[in-house]
Amino acid sequence: MKIKEVLNQKNAIYILTKLLNKDKTWLFLNDDLEVPKKYFEIQEKIKEGYPIEYLFKEVFFYGDRFYIDEGVLIPRDDTEIIVERAINLINKIGNSKLKVVDCCSGSGVIAIEIAKHTKVKVIATDISDKAIEVAKINVKMHKVDVEVKKCDLFDIKADILVANPPYVENSWKKPNRFEPDIAFFGGEDGLDFVKKIILKAKDLNYKACVIEIGFNQKKSVDKFLKTIGIKNYEFFNDLAGNVRGVEILMKN
Repeated sequence: MKIKEVLNQKNAIYILTKLLNKDKTWLFLNDDLEVPKKYFEIQEKIKEGYPIEYLFKEVFFYGDRFYIDEGVLIPRDDTEIIVERAINLINKIGNSKLKVVDCCSGSGVIAIEIAKHTKVKVIATDISDKAIEVAKINVKMHKVDVEVKKCDLFDIKADILVANPPYVENSWKKPNRFEPDIAFFGGEDGLDFVKKIILKAKDLNYKACVIEIGFNQKKSVDKFLKTIGIKNYEFFNDLAGNVRGVEILMKN
């Protein structure tokens, strides 16, 4: 089969540029060449639900390329709004001596982007050995000053807490069977870790939190924050208009 016969298939251009180590223009100029056998093997794996990001061990987030591997959550575009809110909050406070903790950091993309766009000290934490390994590779790749620490949630006194924790209800189906359960599921209502993170940040006297939540969890989080006496917070949406997170000022 010729290259020109598959170019309209999903992910075809990306896969072929990776396999042939050529750019998009080269593909179109040489579209009479035969498609490599490996291309069809890759497309079969993708049809079975295997993430293309794991196949090529790369993912793009916030305009940057990152390393990713099995056992670690693949960053989604929707999470970029968490980075935006965190950066804006840091700039609003305006103190370069601030310390920021990125809890449940996974591949480290949130921590790295915050470090790249501010002057604050950033610490990335995760309980997964694999996540710690991948995050360290990404920190080295991007040459940023981010400390990567293995721990259960966080035990660090800092100023701002940023997190994309597991917040999916246990009854929900994952987008694929290959990403780790530990990165998705947060209990019956999905909020077990969200609540623990907020309470811990409150106990450790954090100034503020920016936390990703599910589109259907606004009412429950609102009730929880009121119950623990927090009054100053704001929910925000992603680019699709769905509730994506909450920004909390811990000091009323």
